[in-house]
Order: sequence, then C-alpha cells, then structure tokens
Amino acid sequence: MDTSMQNSRSQTDDLKARKAHLNALLKLMGSPWVKATTIHSLTANAIKAELSLIDQQLKRRS
Repeated sequence: MDTSMQNSRSQTDDLKARKAHLNALLKLMGSPWVKATTIHSLTANAIKAELSLIDQQLKRRS
C-alpha cells in the first residue's frame, strides 16, 4: 500500500480523535457544578475555535 495513503488515513484518524477529546472537555466544562469564570469562558472559546479548525481540515480531506 502507498505510504502517503497510510499517512493520510492516520492524520484523519488523529483529527477525529482530537475532536472527540475536545468535545469531551467541553462537556466536562459545561458541568453544573463548575463555577464559570473568565478563564473558563476563554478556554471554552479556544476549544470551540480549535474544533472549528478541525472540522475544516476534515472537510478538506473528504
């Protein structure tokens, strides 16, 4: 099998795993017992921006 194809699949799998991980972090941050602070909001916004970037990369690969 062509190594470039293997690398492409591996990168796509990595992006999907990273997306799942970031989504899980957002769920944890959205817990009702977590007090929302400025840092909390900034972190959530950064995670959402990263998820948006990952979605764009996945769209380009498909």
